[in-house]
Amino acid sequence: MSSTILYKFRASSTFEALPLPGSAARLFDVKKAIVKANKLDAGSMEFDLAVRNADTNEEYANESMLLPRGTRIIVQRLPALKGQGFLARMARNEHAGGGVGAGA
Repeated sequence: MSSTILYKFRASSTFEALPLPGSAARLFDVKKAIVKANKLDAGSMEFDLAVRNADTNEEYANESMLLPRGTRIIVQRLPALKGQGFLARMARNEHAGGGVGAGA
């Protein structure tokens, strides 16, 4: 079963579907898929992604948390110090544990 997370950047007016395997996806994997889908990894500028629930406005900070399919999120690109942004974490594959269902 695949999950679809709906996301949009804060400045955008429409949500886009982000298909991911399983019934839920880790926030780290969702961020990684958003970076790949929008080719944000093509540049060398370091940034981080802030993610919050579009319905509840809850900010998601724990990258190992699971987002159930159908979740609608708003993404904001933020500046980060060199070597400390999301691209650096992707390169190091640094994320907070495997969590339950990490390989789902």
